[in-house]
Amino acid sequence: MVGSEGRRTVDGERRPDAVQRSTRCAPDPDLGASRPGPVPGNAVLAAATVAALGTRETATAAALGAQGTATAGRAVQRAPDPAKVAAAATQATQATADAQLLRTIQLLPPLPGQFAVAGALLRAAAQAGVPIGLDAAGNAATTAHLFAGKVPDVALVVAGVHGSEQSGVEVAERLLVQLRTMQPHFTVVVVPRLFPANVASRGAWEEKLAKTQSGIAVAKYQQLRNAANDPGRATPGEMDPNRQFPDLGKDLDLAKPLDAKGRVVEPSNIALMALIEAFKPSRIVSVHAIKDLGQAGIFADPHPSTAAAGDPQAQAADALALTMAKRADALGVNTRGNRRGTAWTSLYPGQDKALSAKQMAVEAARGRSLGQWAPSRGMTVVTVEVAEQHRSGSAVADPGRAAELEAEATVIREIFLGPPPPAPAPVPAAPGAATPAVQPSAVQRSAVQPGAVQRLLVRGAGAAGNDAAAWLVERLRR
Repeated sequence: MVGSEGRRTVDGERRPDAVQRSTRCAPDPDLGASRPGPVPGNAVLAAATVAALGTRETATAAALGAQGTATAGRAVQRAPDPAKVAAAATQATQATADAQLLRTIQLLPPLPGQFAVAGALLRAAAQAGVPIGLDAAGNAATTAHLFAGKVPDVALVVAGVHGSEQSGVEVAERLLVQLRTMQPHFTVVVVPRLFPANVASRGAWEEKLAKTQSGIAVAKYQQLRNAANDPGRATPGEMDPNRQFPDLGKDLDLAKPLDAKGRVVEPSNIALMALIEAFKPSRIVSVHAIKDLGQAGIFADPHPSTAAAGDPQAQAADALALTMAKRADALGVNTRGNRRGTAWTSLYPGQDKALSAKQMAVEAARGRSLGQWAPSRGMTVVTVEVAEQHRSGSAVADPGRAAELEAEATVIREIFLGPPPPAPAPVPAAPGAATPAVQPSAVQRSAVQPGAVQRLLVRGAGAAGNDAAAWLVERLRR
């Protein structure tokens, strides 16, 4: 999987303080839109209520500094540097706390009376983007955006796994714009730039290219990209970002964050797994880009051909991916990878056991991908492979690119985040059969405990040091 271009770094920038990290308004590249900031006139209160979301300890950043010195050469060792493991464990602790705090916002009950504005500001901050974890330089490892859906069940959207996949990043950015005005069925967490520094690195390369090679053909773009060794695809000195997950069915060990091959997991992937652990999404869409235009499309994990016969998870994933692919095709999106041969398929190119056994073995030896690991823990994964890496407005002469990427975002919102198809009618119970007990949902079991709102605001008020916010906290305590 490869990606496209980008224009600037937002999530990779160092924020000088907690309040600025959580409340500043940064433009979405190439979309002419901005992340929603605090409600005008309530900046002070917003700073107090959301400061808890961005709080970082300088000691944590210092501890992570050791990680930056341990990345020379490809990470293929089975016995990683203990200092790097310790730094990753510190990062995992921070990312877990950040993800759990974002989860708390999802579970916030309505606040009473005049204090409803506090809850609204917290939810606005969550939509605007919350830093999750820290990288070795003390920057946010990634940023997550939370949108409340019509149901509490959670879906996750992630892009920028490979920083070179800028078209996939733009799809996620366009989805953010849509979600600000159109409520999804699922509650959704969007991570548009999983590896922000890599996205920014490729963005700088693309900007330079646009200044010197404007209006080039796709073939020329491919030639220049390949000659530059696909800049931004991975962190220098690290393994492929999509081969850094634990072995199948395993959780990430927070004390020793290693992947299935015994390598230290990068901070951004630790942050992603912290979000997955906190929100437990039932479905994940991973937005990538692919160099081979004949393999673009929307694919399912697990797929019925790779799962046990009759596996309901695989069947549901297959149906979901095919529905998305057919809708995308109707909107003019390149889905040629879904139409190999005479029938539609959601099987990822090169994953046919009968045709690609050797290739699959080579890929498995490199490590576990998100598409392998997440289904082993009960989550459906849909992979969107956008045709080629370039953004709209790039050096490539592609006048229909903006409409194509907007259509990809629309398919994710309408179908992946939309209501599921009606379930078949239940079979009537036999006369005299016991009625099964109704089990509480995961959201009901993990409801916010009394005082959680107050504690959240106390942390925010303490960080901001604002008298007005502190007064609000005291009122909430009564």
